[in-house]
Amino acid sequence: MAYLNQVLAAIEQFVQSHLWFAPLSAVGLPFLEALMPWLPLTALVSFNLSVMSMAYGSLWGTVLTILLTVLGSFSGMFLIFLGIRATFSRRFIDKVQAHPFGRKFLSIVQGDRIWLVLMLLCNPFLPSSIMNYAISLTPIKIPKYVGLTLGSRVVTISFLIFLGSLFNLQEHPLNVIWLMLVYGLLFLLFAWFQNRRSRSHPS
Repeated sequence: MAYLNQVLAAIEQFVQSHLWFAPLSAVGLPFLEALMPWLPLTALVSFNLSVMSMAYGSLWGTVLTILLTVLGSFSGMFLIFLGIRATFSRRFIDKVQAHPFGRKFLSIVQGDRIWLVLMLLCNPFLPSSIMNYAISLTPIKIPKYVGLTLGSRVVTISFLIFLGSLFNLQEHPLNVIWLMLVYGLLFLLFAWFQNRRSRSHPS
């Protein structure tokens, strides 16, 4: 983490005299996070917002941060998806289908309870790249994958930006606990709503 902070500080210093680099870093950092599970998305989104606001002002900086961070994160995840799909996914899927827990996971991804996967992907405190690897090893259709992943990126990054600004995470990092509680509450409410919906409309 200390090394990451040094890298981010160097990028910020470079952007101060080279504003054209701000959009590139806003796309590139979340792209790398999609490939490397150990990079903290929360810190990268906060950094992007700070740099883009410095370069383009508060309003346009926030708008561009959402758009460019979503673009970078989704591009990285989609690249991983295509790479796995083109290589060894078929052999792995056969092994997953032979295992009872594997079949359960596949039924969730391919069935009506895809919202469970969406909620996990929308969790800003889970490494999205790990979930992406798991989903890429399923026979999910590309249009469904794109909708699921792109939607989750918009929700997650907007969540981090607006609630992160509300709780002032840059100056008070421990406020991330409140952010986790808000996400947990939203997750429980959404799960309760979906459960009631499935009971009232049984298949």
